[in-house]
Amino acid sequence: MLTAISALRAPDGHPRMRRSRPDESRSRRIARGWWLVGRLCLIVICAGTPLSILGASSALAVTLSLPANAGAPAGSSATVPLSIDDATGALGIDILITYDPAVALATAVSRTTLSSGQTLTYNLSPPGSIRISLFGATPLIGGGVLLTIDFNSAGPTDSHTPLDLQSAAINEGAIPAVLVDGRYCVQGLPDEVRNLRLAPAAPGSTTAILTWSPDPFATTYNVYRGRRPDLSDLRCFLSGLGSTSTPDDGTIPVSGEAFFLLVTSMNCRAEGTLGFASSRDERVNSNPCP
Repeated sequence: MLTAISALRAPDGHPRMRRSRPDESRSRRIARGWWLVGRLCLIVICAGTPLSILGASSALAVTLSLPANAGAPAGSSATVPLSIDDATGALGIDILITYDPAVALATAVSRTTLSSGQTLTYNLSPPGSIRISLFGATPLIGGGVLLTIDFNSAGPTDSHTPLDLQSAAINEGAIPAVLVDGRYCVQGLPDEVRNLRLAPAAPGSTTAILTWSPDPFATTYNVYRGRRPDLSDLRCFLSGLGSTSTPDDGTIPVSGEAFFLLVTSMNCRAEGTLGFASSRDERVNSNPCP
């Protein structure tokens, strides 16, 4: 019978990486000590007694991730968390992160409660590269924010850069790692849009003009419309608006019904909140504008 009896390392002995970008649905990649061909290990097939082997499964890996909405306004600074879902058993972690130094500059890397029992060294040169080593005699336990990285916003407003987790070796590659890239934008987080007002476009016209107060961090606005008073059926109505005033489409609700409108602000970091329901819970945007 033909039986898979061994899995081979890559010819150079190093783990292979699958690359991802945050604008590709924050796709994941896996780094481990096997030569991956697509999703398969390179294996040797021969006749012999059946033996069991472990395939390249991301279920066996830990996940290291950077946030997709990191950033700060021009001239300001931000602290960006580097998270791990389960660091249990880690005695040494070596990480390389790259980014665009024309957008932001890393200034420091710090330990957290999770990593406080180990030694941290890092190198921020050349600009655009962050090399991190975390090691100790006692293994880490649990998950959460592993380290924090301080950045200064160096670029113009709305400039942005991937925070690219190029590689991570945990216990010299003995523990595989799934890497999730982040993104840094030179902007503040958009706020809740306030003071939405409605007025007829002209006497006798069915078209209404919507007007709202500006958000200082907004670059565009989205308008949502629904028919339920609790706003649970909001759908994207208008998107990517560059001003704080716009006409609607002139549609009149049927007798006994009404339209409910809500505006959100957008920038390169995120979309602003839909506000809070009467329960004091923040509304969930289940149908965001594209």
